[in-house]
Amino acid sequence: MELVLPLYDTETPPEKDVVFKDPAFTENRTEAIHRWIPWIAGFSAGFAADCLREYLPDVAPETAVVLDPFAGVGTTLLEAYRHGFNTVGFEINPYAALAARAKMEAGEISLPLLEFWLRIFQAALRDLENAPFPPPAVVPPGFRSRIPFFSKPIETQVLNVLAFIRGLADPKLRDLFLVAFGSVMVKFSNYTYEPSLTSRPGSGKPLIATADVVGILAAKLAQMAQDCRALQKEVEELSPNLRRSVIQDSIFSASEYLPDGSIDLAITSPPYLNNYHYIRNTRPHLFWLEMIEDTTGLRQIEEASFGKFWQTVRDGERIDLAFSLPDLEAVLDRLRKTNTAKGIYGGEGWANYAAQYFNDTDRLCAVMQR
Repeated sequence: MELVLPLYDTETPPEKDVVFKDPAFTENRTEAIHRWIPWIAGFSAGFAADCLREYLPDVAPETAVVLDPFAGVGTTLLEAYRHGFNTVGFEINPYAALAARAKMEAGEISLPLLEFWLRIFQAALRDLENAPFPPPAVVPPGFRSRIPFFSKPIETQVLNVLAFIRGLADPKLRDLFLVAFGSVMVKFSNYTYEPSLTSRPGSGKPLIATADVVGILAAKLAQMAQDCRALQKEVEELSPNLRRSVIQDSIFSASEYLPDGSIDLAITSPPYLNNYHYIRNTRPHLFWLEMIEDTTGLRQIEEASFGKFWQTVRDGERIDLAFSLPDLEAVLDRLRKTNTAKGIYGGEGWANYAAQYFNDTDRLCAVMQR
């Protein structure tokens, strides 16, 4: 379930039952701007809009601030912006933060400049497979995959495309091109979402030997330009001074960015206690877009993330609850005594993981209370 912090006293239930749209992310795949990035862990734009209407019904939007402490690719942020609210989001995954930031910039990006560089892109890189010059971009040296992520002909195209994108001087335009590439790169790779990232042979699909990388990317950019035009028309009456912040940091660092009592509503989908590796689906993006250089970079994100991941805490020192909750302590104690012969792969490792998750939940509650 998604976490919504209501403005009413939690001991007094609302007078009516509130009907919210299906929170599943699926509908975002056809919604302008929201459809830019395929994302497994998120909720629908309609759900976020319903929350805004329900919990901030009588507030002048430009006077309120909406927070998403786990912003992902920016569903809450974009809906808050479209409804005229100031908005701020925290996101620790650099690729997701890039996507959210590009969505926030969509309302002001220069469409003539975007269309100009899209034409240049298609004209200059039409025949990448037979390009006569060596690509100035290189395969990320720290990236590893069980089978080649791209075939050699596709890899040549990819390196030229990335070199072109990194040469764009306008940062907003560069963000948009990078997000477009990131959103389609798995389509012409030897991997697939099932729904987590896995090899195509592992899911019964053939390898991809060749593809029109420029054509695929150009089509995505054309769609994004269309969405930018629609959004700009939609928000043209909004104040240009609305806050639209995407902070690439942990919500636990919020005190460095937000004063006490500065948030009116929080809407989020936090990491769950399900051992899902939230970084896994974006590992290739982080390497190929030069957001990390090696596995140390991955490890730093994992260790700073809310709830961590089982493998990051299973073999560390014993983790106990940092707060008193006897019933939960009893559950963790039973878990810790289960399958002890398996060591960290038994209850001991999983108890560490669960205790860390609840400790982070307690820390999150303190941040939200502030």
